[in-house]
Amino acid sequence: MMYEFLIDDSNQNSRLDVFLANEVELSRSEIQKLIDDKKVLVNEKFQKKNYKLNLNDKIKLEYEKPDKTIKPQKYDLDVVYEDDYLAIINKDKNVIVHPTETIYSDTLVNYLMYNFENLSDVDGDYRRGIVHRLDKDTTGLIIIAKDNDTHSKLKEIIKNHEITKTYLCIVHGKIDEFGTIEEYMTRNPKDRKKMMISDEGKLSISNYERLDYNDDYSLVKVQIKTGRTHQIRVHMNYIHHPILGDKLYGLKKEKILFDSQVLHAYNLQFVHPQTNENINVIGNLKQDFITAIKKTKLDYTKIPSKL
Repeated sequence: MMYEFLIDDSNQNSRLDVFLANEVELSRSEIQKLIDDKKVLVNEKFQKKNYKLNLNDKIKLEYEKPDKTIKPQKYDLDVVYEDDYLAIINKDKNVIVHPTETIYSDTLVNYLMYNFENLSDVDGDYRRGIVHRLDKDTTGLIIIAKDNDTHSKLKEIIKNHEITKTYLCIVHGKIDEFGTIEEYMTRNPKDRKKMMISDEGKLSISNYERLDYNDDYSLVKVQIKTGRTHQIRVHMNYIHHPILGDKLYGLKKEKILFDSQVLHAYNLQFVHPQTNENINVIGNLKQDFITAIKKTKLDYTKIPSKL
């Protein structure tokens, strides 16, 4: 679809990207990308995003409005536990948990809608069934609620720290045999995609145990007492043992190259909010993690089969 605008005296001297962001249902960053992609013309010429508009400028914007409806998509989910109230999925790498304002497909929610008849919707269609999150490239266990009552009770369990979450990761260097990291975390004001250690943030606690090591790498089990965004990734970097393959917090140059962090949500333990059953589930390692163990020459058998 082609949008056309004629600049009058009320909009002259405005920036090109600011003007368009106010005229169409797109964020400023989305508008800037369209400008960079040569989808915007001013008087039949390409201009930069900071171009100052003049009276009678003619703007053309080529843009197909996306369908923001969240639709079911076929996907073979690794379901490790399921009952009438909830399910636990062993999530793959490169899967975003829920849609955003710019991403409407190929998320876990799309796949859940295809695979499950009932999902909670207390947090809206974009987060159907989603009780907690995992980063896009973190693999492993994530709990799905099938109804709103179960969803609310699971949220309360997580809020009250009545769930045990255990992760596995491979980090650089020989880490201490045992340790606790207890620091305050907040979002990095210089880079909103990142978190950082700061006294102004919220308390974050991780307990770790080294399972195996060599001169270059350590295989680590981490139990988190809190669930801050990027918590384990930030904590490991903070103690100078960044996670292998971590593009945000890891080493800029690595001997062994991986395209994402080697981090896996391995075990969940909690009391079922509806049946009072003790739930203790392990999510088998994905192939990328197994490959990382082999390449770093760590011992796979040191990983506990039961927790």
